[in-house]
Amino acid sequence: MADDVAPNGSANDAPLQLPNEHQLLATIEQLQSKKLEAENDCELFRDLYGKASAHAVEVTRENNELHERIALAESQLRDGLAMLRGTYEQRVQKLQAEADRWRVLCMVLMEKDRRTDEEVRRRAALEPELSEQNRVLREELEKLGRDYGDAQRLLGHLTEQDQKDLEMVGREDLPVAVSTPISA
Repeated sequence: MADDVAPNGSANDAPLQLPNEHQLLATIEQLQSKKLEAENDCELFRDLYGKASAHAVEVTRENNELHERIALAESQLRDGLAMLRGTYEQRVQKLQAEADRWRVLCMVLMEKDRRTDEEVRRRAALEPELSEQNRVLREELEKLGRDYGDAQRLLGHLTEQDQKDLEMVGREDLPVAVSTPISA
């Protein structure tokens, strides 16, 4: 009876029954069906894994490509911005220098205009006084011209002796002596 011990270690009162052929065939058929299902499932999983793997490779490739494009775009943007910034900074400096030159020229012209205006105003203020001085000097010039003409005519009539006498008297009375006749 030691052979009649069940796998769990308990004694089994019932004799062990072997499955019949029909049950074995059904079990074999069931197992083959399950094996075929498992193989189909395995093939399906293998196919899905292959597709997923291919998709992952494609997505990784696209991702890497996009990263490269992003890096290129960022470098172009960075370099382009630096280049544009440099270009515009040069233009701004050039325009600033030109504006400074124009500002200096404007200040010079404004100062010249101010000085010219001051000179014109000064001359305009002096004009009445200068006109009066000019009129007085012209009158004096005319009088001196007449006196000179009279002196020339008088000298023309005097004899040599009279001129000597006049010179002697002139030295005593006149500040300037007349020594030779002046011709007009």
